[in-house]
Order: sequence, then structure tokens, then C-alpha cells
Amino acid sequence: MSFESTMRRVKLRMKKRMYSIDKNRWLVKNYNDLKAFEDQKLYSMLETLKQVEAGKSLARYGDGEITLMDGDDIDFQQADATLAVELNLILTNQNENLIVCLPTMLKAYNDYEENWWLKFWYVRWADLKTKLNFSEHYGHSMVTRPDFFIMYQEQAIQAWKKIWNNKSVVFITGEGSKLDVEHPLFDNMAKKAKIYSLSENAYADLDRIVEQVNHNQKYKNSLILIALGPSGTVLAHRLTQLDYQALDIGHITSSYEEAFASVRNSSSK
Repeated sequence: MSFESTMRRVKLRMKKRMYSIDKNRWLVKNYNDLKAFEDQKLYSMLETLKQVEAGKSLARYGDGEITLMDGDDIDFQQADATLAVELNLILTNQNENLIVCLPTMLKAYNDYEENWWLKFWYVRWADLKTKLNFSEHYGHSMVTRPDFFIMYQEQAIQAWKKIWNNKSVVFITGEGSKLDVEHPLFDNMAKKAKIYSLSENAYADLDRIVEQVNHNQKYKNSLILIALGPSGTVLAHRLTQLDYQALDIGHITSSYEEAFASVRNSSSK
């Protein structure tokens, strides 16, 4: 790890520790900025899936992608200068066939989630907003997270199932992935195929994956569903450039199970 990277980590760690005592001051200063972006530039979760239903691809940014853009490692992907450049490029949101998604700003389904994201933006927002394209709208990353299923329940399920109804689908995920391709969420697909990548540092494998998809005639008219961490964000963009509809769905089946477990627990109280 470089000296610059080490010092940046130290500064970020110190800033996180300041959050509890500095939150109110920071929120007063930044609330209108965050609210304006969320209200005016961030599609709702349902609006985001309407864009996908109309044929757009989906590339999601969460805490991992934003952390990697800043040159810091995450659990299953080492920081990589080329990856950071590619993530920064995709974030400029210039492909009309791709909806680039960002996480929630101020709204969440419970107080814990709301505070988690406020703390994240406390650390990252000032830098991230300099990289955004304010002439375009962004989609909502939470469409694949428990938030969506908890807040919209059956409506969320049907919004997703409508997208792949009776379609041939190619799943791209890492070896040993938690994504359950036999999940009931996927029970209305016409056909399924699977391509496996690396379970860690999958960015190094993306050229091979793109070649495998693009040179296999049977995948030409398929919908591509990707669960590959931050590499999935990049892969969705690369495949969109080759005229595929590619959706970075993450571990959507785990989100589904977590959400409905939470709903069942709430109902039993």
C-alpha cells in the first residue's frame, strides 16, 4: 500500500470518529444539498425499474464502488487504479442505454439504515458530488437491496419479475456466490445459463467474461444478470456498449430473503 493510500485511510478513519460529535453541524450545512439531489436527480426505486423495463441496462454504485473509486480496498476487491478510472468514467452517466444508480441519501426504511448512510455521506459526499453529472438523472441502487422489498413487498417482486418474464437469461456471478439462480424470484424465466467468474478480485477476469458472452451466439438475445460486486458495475457498462441489456442485480435473492424475514418478524410481534 502506498504512503498516500495509507494517509488517506488514516484521515478517513479520523473523520468517521468525528461523525457522532459533528453530525448535526454537518447535516445543517449539507441537508439541502443532499435533499435536492435525492428529490431532483435520483429516480425513485419504482421509477428506476420502469427504466429497466423499457430496455435500459443497470449499473449500481454502493459503498464498495465509491470506496474503490477513492483508491481504498474492500473485502473482496483490491484497489486498482484502472478499476477506479473505469468507475469514475461510468459515473459520468453518458450512455443513454444505461441507468447509473446511486444509494439513498436521506431516506431509508429504518433509523439504523438512515444513520448508516448519513455517516457514509459524511465521509464521502464532498468528493463524490464533484464527480457526478448533474445534467442527468441517476437510478436508485436500493432496487436490489432489502429496502426495496421491505418497502414495496409484492409490488417490488412483480416489478422485477416483469423485467425477465419469459426471457432467456444469462447469470454471471463469482464461484461460490450467494446468488440463488433457482430462487422463486426467477421462476418465470424461459431459459437460464450461468457463467462463473472469480470470487475475489473479479475485475481481472472481466475481459475473459466479455469475450465469452460476446462470442457465444446463444447469448446474443439474452438478458444478462450480474452479481459480481463492483466488477458487476463495470461489466454491465461494458456489455451495454456491445448492445446487451445487462443488469447489475447484486445478491438480490439474499436481499429478498432478508427483507421478508424482517417483515415476518415484524408481523409476529
